[in-house]
Amino acid sequence: MRLIHPIYLDIPMLVSFAAAIEGGLSFGTEVTREETNTKAVGAEGAANFGLSHLFSQFFDFSADLQVQGSKEDRERYVEKSSRSHTEASVAILLYDRLRGNTGYIVDVETLEAARQVEPGALIEIAGTVEKNAIDAMIDYVDAVNIMSKIGSKSPNASPDVSNGRRRNAGGGRNRNESQGPLARIRDALNEDRERTPISNVLLRCTIPNNITAVVTLRTENLRDLTLSELHKNSVRVLGKVTRVVDQGESMSSFENYGMALIEPDKLQEMFDKLGDTENITLDLSEVQVQGPALQVLPLMVFV
Repeated sequence: MRLIHPIYLDIPMLVSFAAAIEGGLSFGTEVTREETNTKAVGAEGAANFGLSHLFSQFFDFSADLQVQGSKEDRERYVEKSSRSHTEASVAILLYDRLRGNTGYIVDVETLEAARQVEPGALIEIAGTVEKNAIDAMIDYVDAVNIMSKIGSKSPNASPDVSNGRRRNAGGGRNRNESQGPLARIRDALNEDRERTPISNVLLRCTIPNNITAVVTLRTENLRDLTLSELHKNSVRVLGKVTRVVDQGESMSSFENYGMALIEPDKLQEMFDKLGDTENITLDLSEVQVQGPALQVLPLMVFV
């Protein structure tokens, strides 16, 4: 059994697949083991006991022993043990069963095999994850804002002797009342992102090689750090193919967002202008993924 480490799990789909293969699935079991030993002894009689020859030199002793009655000993041993599955352990067991039985997973190890795969096939692919351009742009704006705060000088302040605090020379005006253009763009992009329950990432595949897969993640299955854990890391993805993009065709890398409605060249030009900031590197993935490519709804992402 391969002890995979799941980073992302689609729990409803995971449990459904495991239950279908196993004929039902229980997340917990209790095992009870009981042992009972009974030993009964009964005797009646008489005997004459004498001491050994060594002790008879010192004592002249004899005794009559009468034995009559019965004795019963009963031992009862009960052991209870509870076992329960975790979401990760179910994923490990399911993956083992899927890999141990042929016919469940379609292996697409070559570019030609990827072109021939049909939507609905359960495949396993491997590669390096990249955030889509919208998510990367939001991270970029956050980084610019952080750097600007670090580089900015503190506002003039004068000590308040009466209460030991410092007062803002501007009369206590909140500096966050007005946002800069980058911050407004960031908020608009984030609002668009949060509008949909789907977040796409790009997988630069090594298996099959020279192909990009758009992996459609459900945001409800994402922990706070999941995208950061996935970004730029090498992972394996087990999931269902939902679209095959042929040579000469393309798809948006964030098609569930409203920004995907903007003409790709205009959108790329806008991102390029926003990313023109000195001393900060903007590494954006393409806004349009060119075929051949796959779109995959993942059951699990693991290492």
